[in-house]
Amino acid sequence: MTLDLAAIADRIAQLVGTVDPSFEEERFVALERAWADADSVEIEQRLATARTPFLTAKAHGPLQERVALPAIPDHYTVAATDGSLIAPDRHSPARFYLINVGKVRLSYGSQSSAALTNDPDFRFDEQDLYVPDEVQRIPVNETILGVKRACAELRAVADLLDPADCSVALQDGTLILWPIQSLQDAIVHWAVTEYMEAMRVLRERGIPLASYISAPGSADVLNSLRIAVCDYPSLGMQINCNACRSRILTEGRTPACDVLPAVTDRYLFERVAHLETGERSILFDSKSFILDKYDPDQQVQFFFLNTGREIARIEVPKWVGDDPRLVDRVHAVVYDQAQKGIGYPVVLQEAHEMAVLSMSDRRLVAEAIERQLARHGVVVSQSGKSGSKRGRFV
Repeated sequence: MTLDLAAIADRIAQLVGTVDPSFEEERFVALERAWADADSVEIEQRLATARTPFLTAKAHGPLQERVALPAIPDHYTVAATDGSLIAPDRHSPARFYLINVGKVRLSYGSQSSAALTNDPDFRFDEQDLYVPDEVQRIPVNETILGVKRACAELRAVADLLDPADCSVALQDGTLILWPIQSLQDAIVHWAVTEYMEAMRVLRERGIPLASYISAPGSADVLNSLRIAVCDYPSLGMQINCNACRSRILTEGRTPACDVLPAVTDRYLFERVAHLETGERSILFDSKSFILDKYDPDQQVQFFFLNTGREIARIEVPKWVGDDPRLVDRVHAVVYDQAQKGIGYPVVLQEAHEMAVLSMSDRRLVAEAIERQLARHGVVVSQSGKSGSKRGRFV
């Protein structure tokens, strides 16, 4: 059944009526002023003692600095991997999972070439279906498989590239293991250990790793501007966001940072910083507590890049960010890939196509397993819920 839009049309109209264009305009003027006046050194000093409930970013230089597009190499090789998976099905008597990794290597220059393959990994052994832990028996689920897939992607992309080439290993999405923040300690330890081992291979081979986040929703840099406009230091107090906001109820106070609009960093670098096509921002350190568990040289840095179609967030490990030549290579190659892909890196597009498992693929795997079970005298009986998903009866 489709949504009854008429039932909420009045509420939508009321929502639009709550928007005050003049007030919003004032907030965006304040944002531009805060950006122009921001001092990276002062912000870092404030952050050293600040207590904030949101993520901020450490700037490597003046916030307002813009970095021009480096020369695009005449010869370079870029590789990407992407993965899709089939998670264990509790409705099935046969427990297994499948991780399919799409692998793409594209070389440009006098000896251009392309290699596109995929590598399905089918696991069903007992030791593969549980997270290794001496105390707890933790079954692999879809969240845990997401980490396994990320590790498999990194291991695969390292094998695609020759360190002697002008090469870049590119991944889709973030290098920060956000899913582990809600997992048990045993899973977190296992996940980070596996992930670091995969990242170290690239480090040891000298292959720069970068990830591309399209339409990023982060606001780490914008949150740093909130620290910049906070009036607590001028009142002789340490920045404490929770204490500040509690005063809204007790004193009717308006926090100084509320003058800034709730926008993303993407908006900030497009509409306020005005990155030109091909330009990038300075490097920033992510302040995610998850990175405390990473190797020091693998902690994540990022910059924003205007590809001509969008403002993308590009993440790199610290060891890459510490080498200006590698950062320039990543900058140039990612931009060129976005042009070849009409707005999105072509190597990532192709890796996705090689990895994706269609509904038909998933059905074929399920049917193949059911046939093998039947040969061994095991008849699969579907649960009521699982069976209902195979068709509609009304």
